[in-house]
Amino acid sequence: MGIDSDKAVVIAREFFKQSFAPFEIVNTVLQNGTWFVKGTVTSFGKQSSRILTIDAKTGKIVDVE
Repeated sequence: MGIDSDKAVVIAREFFKQSFAPFEIVNTVLQNGTWFVKGTVTSFGKQSSRILTIDAKTGKIVDVE
């Protein structure tokens, strides 16, 4: 069955809140069975973008850029 975009966002929020505060989910895109969730995060007062890659079937985090 896999996960939908709402579940991908929940997974990304849980991941980002462990390391970054504040953060904002910018967009979520499904490509070739993989969710790409882009977030804007703040670390040491500097804002940057991170892309969390999530397997759409298992919901497991594959990578973060």
